[in-house]
Amino acid sequence: MPVPRARLVGRARELGALTAALDDVRSGANRTLVIAGEAGIGKTRLLDELTARADGVTVVTGQCADEGSGPLPYAALAGLLHGIVQAVGRPDTVVAAAGPAAGALSAVAPQLVAPASDAGADRIPEVLTDLLTGLAADQPLVVVMEDLHWSDDVTRAVALRLARTAPPGLLLLLTYRSDDVGRAHPLRTVMAELDRARLTTRLDLTRLGESEVREMAQDLLDAGLDTGLDAQALADLADRSEGVPFYVEELVGFLGTDLPDSLRDILLLRYWNLSRQAQALCRVVAAAGPRVWYDVLDDVLADPSTGSGRLPSTQSGQHVVPNVGAEPEETVREAVEAQVLVVTDVGYAFRHALVQEAVYAELLPGERRRLHAAYARALELALSRRARSVAKLSRIADHWWRAGMLDKALAAAVVGHRAAADGAASSTAVALGERALELWEQVPDAEAVAGLPHHELLRTVAESLRGSTRAARALAVAHEAIDEWPADDPAGLAGMLSDTALIAGHAGSDEGPELIDRALALVEPGRDDAVRGHLLMLRARHAMLDGRPRDAIEAATAAYETGSAIGSAEVVSVALNLRGVSRVQLGDTGGFAEIDAAREAAVGTWHGLSRYYINGSDVWLLVGDWTRAAEIAQEGVGAAQRYGSSEASRIMIEGNLAEAWIGRGDWADAAAWYERTVPPIHDSVYSVYLSERRAWLMMWQGRVEQAQAEARRRATSWERFGRLEGQIRSRTSMTLAELALLRDEPAEALERMSVVVAPDTVRIPAYDLPQLAVAALAIARLRAAGQDVDDAPYRAALAECARWPTFPLWSALFEAELGTGPWTAVADLPGPGPVHVRPYALYREGARLLDAGDRAGARSTLGSAVAEAEKIGAGLVVGRAQGLLDRAGLTGQAEERRPEPAEGPGTGLDSLTAREQQVLALVAEGLTNGQIAERLFISAKTASVHVSAILRKLGVSTRTEAALLTTRR
Repeated sequence: MPVPRARLVGRARELGALTAALDDVRSGANRTLVIAGEAGIGKTRLLDELTARADGVTVVTGQCADEGSGPLPYAALAGLLHGIVQAVGRPDTVVAAAGPAAGALSAVAPQLVAPASDAGADRIPEVLTDLLTGLAADQPLVVVMEDLHWSDDVTRAVALRLARTAPPGLLLLLTYRSDDVGRAHPLRTVMAELDRARLTTRLDLTRLGESEVREMAQDLLDAGLDTGLDAQALADLADRSEGVPFYVEELVGFLGTDLPDSLRDILLLRYWNLSRQAQALCRVVAAAGPRVWYDVLDDVLADPSTGSGRLPSTQSGQHVVPNVGAEPEETVREAVEAQVLVVTDVGYAFRHALVQEAVYAELLPGERRRLHAAYARALELALSRRARSVAKLSRIADHWWRAGMLDKALAAAVVGHRAAADGAASSTAVALGERALELWEQVPDAEAVAGLPHHELLRTVAESLRGSTRAARALAVAHEAIDEWPADDPAGLAGMLSDTALIAGHAGSDEGPELIDRALALVEPGRDDAVRGHLLMLRARHAMLDGRPRDAIEAATAAYETGSAIGSAEVVSVALNLRGVSRVQLGDTGGFAEIDAAREAAVGTWHGLSRYYINGSDVWLLVGDWTRAAEIAQEGVGAAQRYGSSEASRIMIEGNLAEAWIGRGDWADAAAWYERTVPPIHDSVYSVYLSERRAWLMMWQGRVEQAQAEARRRATSWERFGRLEGQIRSRTSMTLAELALLRDEPAEALERMSVVVAPDTVRIPAYDLPQLAVAALAIARLRAAGQDVDDAPYRAALAECARWPTFPLWSALFEAELGTGPWTAVADLPGPGPVHVRPYALYREGARLLDAGDRAGARSTLGSAVAEAEKIGAGLVVGRAQGLLDRAGLTGQAEERRPEPAEGPGTGLDSLTAREQQVLALVAEGLTNGQIAERLFISAKTASVHVSAILRKLGVSTRTEAALLTTRR
């Protein structure tokens, strides 16, 4: 029987929130809402109500799907892309709008874009987000992504990226079954990230109350022209449905009959009222999943093994289901009119996934196996009619596996695994790869069936695991491949060792160099030079990143010679690049010319060019030339788009551009980029580089608590990757030390900075000089607290950096922090250096002048500090400098000059200076000298001097006595 439509009941609050969000978007805002609830609770119904009100708004919808053993790859993304094409009107216009990266869309919709070997499928989130952003620029846009509990990793990345980068005029609506998202579900990480960033409004749909069930039932009965309501039947309805709207809809047409007790039986009420032929057809459709294409269903019904009635069965007695009738179309019509099935643009679907799940459970084991085999054959036939896609191959593999035909399941899993890996569908690639490994022992002559040896399968599965950020598992599988690799293939083993070294780096393991050395021992010069050249490049890269530039130069030179011998432009270019960077690290400016030569040698190979744009911009950052660094990085961003680069390369180039913005003072632009880019990145070396800079910028912007929280959250990852790379070690140590100083923990800060004077440290001035300045501040704080700290090792390290371009600035800052040099030398020093150092130096000089009693000079200098810090957004400096001005009473334009009372013993509260009165108030609060120093932004030693003066003037001997005097005033 048809299902009437009830008014939306019990959702006034939620619909109001959605309507308000839609109004906000119409006004030019952007919003993201998450609608969560159990199956059948009405998530889609609520969204239908909203979109019905979305006049003048473009709506695109994508729905995730489950293929039985995992998410159907790209299901929701295909829907979004279809909606984009419909909104734009012409497929070729969409492809043109995607630009050079359009090839990435071939993984989602091969019928739209022809697959290409360099499609760059990992750019799917970026490309789809850009297309949706373009739509939102024309008119308000609602993007609906449903059933994210069935999402694959790329779909989750799109959802997170859209939420992070949503332009004005875009409303993003995300739904998922809360009861299907357990603790280990990957969607939980995405939702936690969105909650932490406060990017979403969450709506949790609860079950209806008894009165709401009654109201909904009355609406449904009125719509069905039923005039009477039986109180007992309605009470039974409320009890049986348990307040789930979908169950109310299913049950209301059966009031007055014996209602089933189980929720599963409720879902089958309509199915049981169909004819035997229609039931048989529904079971055939259920084996396909939530939906099936028309032509695929026709092929399955025509398959002799189904005994459907379309063709005589050729397998005597082996009918999967009873006959669906001589006119299958009429049988389908019956199921559609009963609203068990619904008609879509391309096929049939169950009205609700819950019904599909219940009908599928009605299949006998033998029926399931034969139907899945028929679907596998039909989908293989469909490959000849439609473009090949990851989704089709994945479904074929799944159907053969569920049919229990293990040889076909293994072959299809390997094909699907490779296609998913090429299409950046990491979660699907991992699932199919792991399944192939599981099936291997169960299939005779598995190597012949799979078309590759087991160790090669292990290699590709390890790479897929790395791509899905399961680095620890990837490393374990890679080692299995190494153990199995045949001894008569030394070049292949060397390549596997090379891959494992890369995986080890992503896993935070320090075994990379050892693996590379082992690989190099397997390949002889002159025989396997192609493999050898890449291994030497890896050796040079590891040494450079680990802070061993001399070793890096040696390995890069060997790689260059090998690359030249075999005519490999890529090896030559990367080797020159690595050697040039290593020379610059050692202070040899001749390295810049080699880096430029590396670009020329790249001759259009993206790997060589990407190294130039990443490392070439980085070395200019190291010497403080923000303009040149920004020019190279900006050019690299454009090149990455033209070449369709991987997201990793593009992010590293953009990250260097953001650093150039920080150095020259464009902090708002840099902060916006970090907020948009860092959270979606999985734990990796890339996330470490960028999250450290993000935390540092937060700190200096004055968002200290956020910076402290970010550092705590990332500490384990920073430490793990810091063991592998010198730049990470130096930067994370310095940021953590600065945060420790803000917590008034100078001992911890100096401990972190002691790495710069550790024995056998290779001196890299670009990394060491900023650390030495932070170490000087920690030493000064400890000395002010009465500790005797030797600064000689730090001075010796400073002297070793004298030839570096930024040495004048950092050495001046070092001396000023220790009190052995003037702050004016830091503030007024021309030359390279990050722009925030000058306002910081002005603030410190202003504080010195204030302590010295030069109120006019302090007001002028602190005012300049505030103005210059505000210009770049250095809120930490603004807060401290403005705090000094306010507490000293220097905020007014024309301070009334009055003489300070002369200090004298025992002359009462009125004898205290303004600063001493501030200190006394804090003493009365019970603060220690260190805490007073932090509150007033002075040194602990200065605070101690003030406290001693207060005790002397008040004629008391303890802090408690002084505090008591303040209560008598």
